Amino acid sequence: MDDVKMKHESVAAIVLAFSREEDLKHVIHNLKNQTRKLDEIIVIFQGTNLRILDWLNQQSDITVHQQGNVGSAGGFTTGIKMAMDKGHQWSWLFDDDAVPEINALEEMTNCKYFDSAKTGYLASVVVNPDRQVYMSPSADGSNKWYGSVLQDGCVPCIRATWIGCLVSSQSILDFGLPMEEYFMYDEDFEFTERVSRSRESYCVIKSIVVHYQKGKFDPFTSKVDMLKHGYYVRNHFASIRLSGKSSIKKLVRIWLWFFKNAWEIATRKVPFKTIWPLFNGLIFFRPKVKFWRPLE
Repeated sequence: MDDVKMKHESVAAIVLAFSREEDLKHVIHNLKNQTRKLDEIIVIFQGTNLRILDWLNQQSDITVHQQGNVGSAGGFTTGIKMAMDKGHQWSWLFDDDAVPEINALEEMTNCKYFDSAKTGYLASVVVNPDRQVYMSPSADGSNKWYGSVLQDGCVPCIRATWIGCLVSSQSILDFGLPMEEYFMYDEDFEFTERVSRSRESYCVIKSIVVHYQKGKFDPFTSKVDMLKHGYYVRNHFASIRLSGKSSIKKLVRIWLWFFKNAWEIATRKVPFKTIWPLFNGLIFFRPKVKFWRPLE
């Protein structure tokens, strides 16, 4: 076995918890019982249900951090900072309704790309409870993996959701933290695209996470949570500006995004109040990449 494989690289799981009590218990159970033992489990609790908080505090083998609700972007940023402050080389990210299979981490750590100096991130395949694949990482061009997927069990990818994403601390050092200003929506794609533009990243196809999502959000048709729609509209302007495209392509994409959403408002497919996040994203919302600094 080569030196890379003999070296132990420390992995912390980061779970963002809000209100899903029974799902959270399932997530923690499977994390505790991974066939490749985790070095730490960190739970970022952003909810108000004291019963959940009490249960978390009764667990002797997890680290609990309570904070106000700063969305998925802020929650995962907090967790990643904590993991890096403690010297972990990888952060494995989960919502409180995303349950890894018992061997999910072992499949990742056994793959040839489990090397924090060379790999941006590794991601799991995400399935729903019926084992249908969805929300899984977007594959890079097929010519890059047709000849290798049967040998290494990995597919190069260009973006991924937070669920089951194993991010190297070196990538955070080199390319910056997630955009906590986003609060929610599009921050996972912006971050993972930022990393994979500069460092090879992969989906490990035998690493599976089951997502027990209660209803899937469609940003253009959802009648349930227009708050998410507003964040999506606003944040995507910033994601375009932060992309690796040329200035001309960015400008074209920004105006296409603006007119697409303006049409949705004009035809009443989305509420008129969407006009504020539309103009906020176009004119005012311009967050910058921030970098982790060690605690002194």
